[in-house]
Amino acid sequence: MGVPYHTSQDVPGRCLWLIDRLFSKVQTITAPHETDLGPLDATFLFAMSTLIFTLPIERLERHRRKEEAGQQGYMDDRPLDPASAKEIDAVLGSDDTRFSASPFHIPGAWRFASIDYNPDQNLAVEFPEELAMRLSADDAVRDADDLSARAWMNCLRNALAHGGIIYLDAAGRQAHGKSTSMMGFVSAQYPNGNMRKPPERLISLRTTPHEYRATLQKWVCWVQSTGLSLPVAA
Repeated sequence: MGVPYHTSQDVPGRCLWLIDRLFSKVQTITAPHETDLGPLDATFLFAMSTLIFTLPIERLERHRRKEEAGQQGYMDDRPLDPASAKEIDAVLGSDDTRFSASPFHIPGAWRFASIDYNPDQNLAVEFPEELAMRLSADDAVRDADDLSARAWMNCLRNALAHGGIIYLDAAGRQAHGKSTSMMGFVSAQYPNGNMRKPPERLISLRTTPHEYRATLQKWVCWVQSTGLSLPVAA
């Protein structure tokens, strides 16, 4: 395996290549003692996509303000491809671009909902029924499309980076002992962005493994759009 030149572009491409080459094999692999619950495809996608999404955000988008101040971050890929960094800034640097108009949007693939946070809630124990119902509502797709591309990405990135992933069954519930049909991503909104205080609201995205793969394809294609890297494993 070669040392990547542009980590934010090269590594997502490598991860996507692995998904494309190995996914059919993964769909034949089940967890020990859970052979009746289906393959480990959602787990594979959760794991591989974490680098696909977080690296471009952490090594490009998050250093935008440092660059504006004439500084660099300690893990900053922006100088390696300024054109790519500017493209990411144009889409994710503000709330001007709607998710539905973003280069990585898949029509009808994503749902969004939010609920007030209750201090007694622990989603690791129980996924709130109110949130599950809102994610299944007819307007949840429209609500996802109406997000800014930055808001969509922040929710997804925070969920992947901080463990806010949810395995959901065909009814959109976290029912243990049932097969996974949907993938959930949960983050939180804090008062004035102050994470030292309890959250005000829980926000969640939902999609299916098939639609998630399609989003990964479009995301990596966009991240690599300047052509410095190719989506192959080195």
